[in-house]
Amino acid sequence: MSKKHPIIQENPAWQAAVDYANKHLPLEGRLAAKSDGFVYLKVDDAYIRTLFPKLGLKEKGFRMPPYFRRSDSPGAHISVFYADEHVYPEEIGQIFHFKLKKIIILQSSRNTSYAVLQVESPELEKLREKYGASSKLLGQDFHISLARKKKRLHFK
Repeated sequence: MSKKHPIIQENPAWQAAVDYANKHLPLEGRLAAKSDGFVYLKVDDAYIRTLFPKLGLKEKGFRMPPYFRRSDSPGAHISVFYADEHVYPEEIGQIFHFKLKKIIILQSSRNTSYAVLQVESPELEKLREKYGASSKLLGQDFHISLARKKKRLHFK
């Protein structure tokens, strides 16, 4: 999935959730990696648990993303390197900072949409560049996924 995801919705009312996060949630996270090589910035789970209810998306079929299912699930996070990039940074465990931008809904495939909080992080961009990758993951803004909606497929 290397093409840009189309923005399908923005809502000025969601700015209140961004303002809340700026005031009450940490604007930093700790770099972590899963055993499969996925590298991410672990952020406070309150980004999902607190902001999702503020967006009014549950009534539209959105649910919290499945990042809390197992003990090794990442919870709230910012993806930094995908496993297929084969990058194992020496910075695992270090703290990186970010700034919040806005909440949007992206269409990632025909059947799945995500509500994401876009973030800006020159530190993460520099980290990706240090390991020979483009500054942005798949050319996209870094983000925290807050909700997911899967359309049901109907078979005849």
